[in-house]
Amino acid sequence: MNKLATVIRFTFLNRVRAKSFVVTTLIFAIALSVMINLPALIAKFSSPDEPAKVGIVGPETEVTRALESYYGSRPKPELRIVPLGDAGSKEANAALGKAKLEAKEVESFVVLEDDAASGFPQASYHTRSAMSGTTEAELKNALQSIKAELVVKDFGLTAEQRAKLNAPVSIRTIQVQEGSDGKTESQMALAYVLVYALLFLLYMTVIGYGNMVATEITAEKSSRVMEVLISSISPLRQMFGKIIGICLLGLVQIVVFGAVVAANLLVPQNLEKLRGLNIDLSDIQLSLLGYFAVFYLLGYFIYACLFAAVGSLVSRTEEVGQAIMPVMLLIIAAFMIAMFGLQNPNAPFVVAMSYVPFFSPLIMFLRIGMSDPAMWEIGLSIGLTAATMLALGWLAAKIYRVGVLMYGKRPSFAELRRAMSAYKVGP
Repeated sequence: MNKLATVIRFTFLNRVRAKSFVVTTLIFAIALSVMINLPALIAKFSSPDEPAKVGIVGPETEVTRALESYYGSRPKPELRIVPLGDAGSKEANAALGKAKLEAKEVESFVVLEDDAASGFPQASYHTRSAMSGTTEAELKNALQSIKAELVVKDFGLTAEQRAKLNAPVSIRTIQVQEGSDGKTESQMALAYVLVYALLFLLYMTVIGYGNMVATEITAEKSSRVMEVLISSISPLRQMFGKIIGICLLGLVQIVVFGAVVAANLLVPQNLEKLRGLNIDLSDIQLSLLGYFAVFYLLGYFIYACLFAAVGSLVSRTEEVGQAIMPVMLLIIAAFMIAMFGLQNPNAPFVVAMSYVPFFSPLIMFLRIGMSDPAMWEIGLSIGLTAATMLALGWLAAKIYRVGVLMYGKRPSFAELRRAMSAYKVGP
């Protein structure tokens, strides 16, 4: 046991003191801080936003006056309406609008034409930008609101009646859960963001640190250091010492990133923005963070055992990338299913995949955050994943014990099976 602790300590300290680890962690911490504070940074270093100028071509009517009033009465209007006058015909109005657009007096223009059938002018929107959907949608909403106001006015409703009619309908969304009052909108929004972020973190760290396990084992094997290590400590303790040491390294980095995110979110300006989005950080479910820790460890150890076994069979570090590709494809498949499951967490395919041990660390965690799986489902998934982890640990130990002393070409399955049958996994 002391030798195992020695390997864990050596692996962890050797990696955590490495300049590459410190620099990478620092870069990611700075990148996270910039991303979280990006809206505030943009607002600070940019000039105040000016509303886009939209020209109106055609005769002055009740609709054009209402449109000017609609945006003129707002404290922060999205658009600024600029009357361009009437040239007398449809073709002349279009030419007038294009001339003003060329002169950069407006960023786009609207031509209003009478439509006897609907009783409301028909609008054609002209712009040079291919990405004009936001402005077009804003104009459409404004004209729809003006049309409703004109219709209401024709019916002679009082100001109080019109206020009641225009008052927005309030809908409060609550996710139903067994044994609780359900999730509020704030909790659902936080769960989505948290699940999305943690899925990426789980995916990237399992790939990164699993690859590190394989590379370190192959590097020791290719430099013949492994032959010296084998004489002083058993292969089994070596393998699990490296896996656990690198796992601790990953946990340290996750804690650092979590602290950086928390510190940035607690800045007053960011808290204010979150309140504006109706998100309260006190609604974070601690149970979700607990499940993340459980599934992170299960997922890491499953894939780390596979990476260790594959790394022990490779003689040169240049061959590691090709050798671990099948394992990488498993992780990528799990991640792609999880991305699909963010929108459809209760889809039968997603539910079925949440019980597959290679996929469940990501997909069952996703289901816990985005839906309401029963406790027996969570327990079954954890149990199957843990059993698979133990089985893979036993298998990887046998492969590792044989593979670290096999040089040259990678052994075939038959050769590996014969060599493994000659050994018993022991200390």
